[in-house]
Amino acid sequence: MNRKIKYLILVICLVFTLIIGGGCGSGDPAPADTDTDTVTETIEDTTCIENTSDSFDNASEVADTGSNSGIKYDQSAFLAKLPEWNGQPYCEVNNNKPDFSENEIWKVTQESLDPLDSLGRCGTANSCIGQDGMPTQPRGNISEVHPTGWHSDSYDDVEGGKLYNRCHLIAHKLSGDDAVPRNLITGTSYMNRQGMLPFEDEIYEYVKGTGNHVMYRVTPCFKGDDLVARGVHMQAISVEDSGEGLAFNVFCYNVQPGIEIDYSTGDNRRSSSPEYDQGSYERNDEDDTNHFAAGEDTKDESSPVMKYVLNTGTKKFHHEWCNSVDQMKDKNKKEVEATRDEIMADGYKPCGNCHP
Repeated sequence: MNRKIKYLILVICLVFTLIIGGGCGSGDPAPADTDTDTVTETIEDTTCIENTSDSFDNASEVADTGSNSGIKYDQSAFLAKLPEWNGQPYCEVNNNKPDFSENEIWKVTQESLDPLDSLGRCGTANSCIGQDGMPTQPRGNISEVHPTGWHSDSYDDVEGGKLYNRCHLIAHKLSGDDAVPRNLITGTSYMNRQGMLPFEDEIYEYVKGTGNHVMYRVTPCFKGDDLVARGVHMQAISVEDSGEGLAFNVFCYNVQPGIEIDYSTGDNRRSSSPEYDQGSYERNDEDDTNHFAAGEDTKDESSPVMKYVLNTGTKKFHHEWCNSVDQMKDKNKKEVEATRDEIMADGYKPCGNCHP
């Protein structure tokens, strides 16, 4: 009798053990020697998004700054180191030497535009300029874009009439960008034409002439919660020849001679102060305060020598890439290398389309 009980108890234990074992084995076994570092790296790789213009399909996407102060693009510290505008369109930064790190210089044509911040302001625009990224069609209509601080105010003595332009950070002729809000800021006619344009032309001429690339960065510099930038910080370096062909590092002032600007709103008015007089921005070659690094020799680059196309019939002059050049009669077409001032002194007026 005792033997039967012992046997029964043994059978019950075996069955119970099989049931428990089957329960544990019914799922997939835990993997042996799991490489947790590999798993983590895989997850990080799949969630990392490259910050290129294609990464932000919504042009009005806003960067998360954690508040409404727009502090992400507050360039107050940088602006504090710059000399006050003294009548020059720009000043040189870091002895005119760009400060790209090696991994910030791209080798192929591409563009990256920061998303708008919480105030709707543009951030930094990076682009590797190449011939394959330049437009083949005229610029489209950009009038529907209203950058922060935009006002449609006109003055008779402002070139082009309008005080403010919709200024591309990466110019259309370099990128093909049209009405892209992340690439358009409120800029004065003076900054657009006298400050930024000569440097944009320099890049265009170099890339067209050599087929090489230029790494280009433009940062609008806002102070605090201002809606209008105090200026733009522009840097460029030619890629294939490591800056031998082209390199600059400048800050272009967002000012207009004769006009006072409230940068917090974009409001403006004519000024009677001497420092804002229309004629006060004539260059003084003996004054080196327009340079970021004190003691550097000054250069008269307010009107650089450029290639232009003259229409001897209409007495207008154009950039080489202007659409009007193709429509010009051969007998009236004349290519020259001269400064803008020299051409205007000969009685020519700038084209209203390409604004040379």
